[in-house]
Amino acid sequence: MHFTLISPRLAIQKGDFLGSGVPYLPVELATLASFILESCDQVYMVDQFGTDPSVLFDAGDHYLQGVPLSQLLNNEEVKSTDCFILFAISYMSHGELLNSVREIKTIFPTVPIAVLENSQAVTGYSIQRVASSFINAGVDALICGEPYYNWEKIKIFLSNSCKGKAPSNLLTVHSDPVPVRSIVKGWKYPIPAWHLFNLEGYWRLPYSHGPKTRRFLPVLTSRGCPYPCDFCVVPETNNRQWCGNSPADVVEEIITLRDRYGILDFQVEDLNPTIQHQRWEEICELLISKQAGIRFYFVSGTKAETLHIDKIPLYARAGCRYLSISPESGSKELMQIIGKKFNYRHGIDLVKTCRSYGIRTQACFLVGHPNEHEHDFKRSRDYLIKMVHSGLDEVAIFMIAPFAGSKLYSRNEILLHNHNALPSFSPRGRVDYETYERRRKALIRTFFIEKLKSGFDLWAQGVRALWGIPQTKMENLPRRIAYIYWGITRLKISQLRAHNL
Repeated sequence: MHFTLISPRLAIQKGDFLGSGVPYLPVELATLASFILESCDQVYMVDQFGTDPSVLFDAGDHYLQGVPLSQLLNNEEVKSTDCFILFAISYMSHGELLNSVREIKTIFPTVPIAVLENSQAVTGYSIQRVASSFINAGVDALICGEPYYNWEKIKIFLSNSCKGKAPSNLLTVHSDPVPVRSIVKGWKYPIPAWHLFNLEGYWRLPYSHGPKTRRFLPVLTSRGCPYPCDFCVVPETNNRQWCGNSPADVVEEIITLRDRYGILDFQVEDLNPTIQHQRWEEICELLISKQAGIRFYFVSGTKAETLHIDKIPLYARAGCRYLSISPESGSKELMQIIGKKFNYRHGIDLVKTCRSYGIRTQACFLVGHPNEHEHDFKRSRDYLIKMVHSGLDEVAIFMIAPFAGSKLYSRNEILLHNHNALPSFSPRGRVDYETYERRRKALIRTFFIEKLKSGFDLWAQGVRALWGIPQTKMENLPRRIAYIYWGITRLKISQLRAHNL
């Protein structure tokens, strides 16, 4: 079969770059592409964002970043495709995906269209929960969770124009409305087919998901997450399963990518990479013994308690330069409602130790949980102050949004006055948005005030940000904002020229 895989444009909420607009290399789509190629089928990749991220389109309350699909469909590779697979990379790009489906159906009315769930990212969403919108737009099959363990069945179903009994992890207009998501333990995943992507498009950007280095690639060393956090989509998209790749396979992939692309910087995109702490300790030992000479960054976060303080020197020697953890809230009571435990003392010790060994740290906090009260917010602020004084390098404050698949989404606990607003981590459609936006800004101010009190760190971060040598995500932000505003300026100029013509 000949498959055309499509990664959509990125959505950026107007006037707010904190909760949207962060680029993720589509690692799951690249893995599927490699898997299909190993199965002796053909793949053509359409990466709307990576093809040219300097292109912006005004979409109302947000911008779409990347090349319109219409400009990428008119070639012989696409015309000869037997099936389109669109990647649901982000909930923020859901509307864009629906428009893409309609466009494809207009041009290729008889070619089946499938959508692949991005089950390995908190910015993804459960396509099961929005299945009707996809099917109404013209999607023939929704692939929920991983497609690898029963790919032959999926391929046969797609090749038969989606007729007959659908595999258990597919949703169609006639299938069981509850898909079966599985992660197969011990599975050896192929090295992602990055040669199908315009990596230079991502590398030319002055920002990335992690601290921006000149050339980098993401890696997935594990899949899933066992924790039940009620604000998160992952408990549904992974069915609370977790499975880690073997240390030998992880190091083999890193060294292969290093040699193939000349990459020394790797962004670890696992949902929770260190669930089995011994596994990552062995990865570190292998990287050292093989003199890999690489640097790695835990950019999507990990469970703080799974990192043992006495092993931080090992991580540093192996090349760890950045670590993100998620206290979420300073309130134990609220954390109990969320369904997540956090050892506050361990968090402080971890930040201090990382500081001693040159590993930059980020702490992620949430505001806007339906059960959050003023005293919960104050405890978050108090704990943030303690973390800053212990050497915390940056903070990320997210406002909880009803992402499709989370328990909060299913229980309708977050009220919206604008259901058509862009779903992001700055959900302006929330009825109580202004209340929690004030809390978010208050925590950000607290961080900067305490950093100024604690020495020259903040000034050094500012210098690195301006020179384009960031060591934290926060240091990406000035150049990111400048890049987007330059794109907006170019867009407005082109619109004025078109109007005058």
